[in-house]
Amino acid sequence: DGVRVGCGVLLEPEKTSKGSKKAKKSQKTKKTKSSTAQRVLNAVIGTYPDYDGDLIVSGDIEITFDEYVIDFRFNGKGLEAGCGPGCGVHIHTGTTCSDADLVGGHYWAPAGTEDPWMNDVTYYDSDSSGNAIGQFSIENGYLIEGNVDHAVVVHDSDGV
Repeated sequence: DGVRVGCGVLLEPEKTSKGSKKAKKSQKTKKTKSSTAQRVLNAVIGTYPDYDGDLIVSGDIEITFDEYVIDFRFNGKGLEAGCGPGCGVHIHTGTTCSDADLVGGHYWAPAGTEDPWMNDVTYYDSDSSGNAIGQFSIENGYLIEGNVDHAVVVHDSDGV
């Protein structure tokens, strides 16, 4: 599967930041409104569980949905320097980043179709300091609700 160096869990925006009691009380109102925020998931990237290499990966991911089309934005630091084609970032089947055995493989539907994460657009390029900013669009076969709480994994150049 390659070297996994970073991981984060996709959450709705109000769940990725520290919420107050007031924010929790207004959550019901937020869910009934039609807004862009309801079509967005975020993940805070940290070091992959059980990763024992030299990289200290951090960053964030924001994905927006238009039905099944995902607009995927990645901002990473502490990555492999000068990582060109072959450094990937993908949604995985697992729903945790605390146990490497539970992160799983690439997440897509329907079963038996070609893995959409194994294409040229789901990769990033990092600069000589190990920083990367990237964006791509992809369809993994799931609406926003099907992607909530799934792990996003950052891979180095040793593979996906």
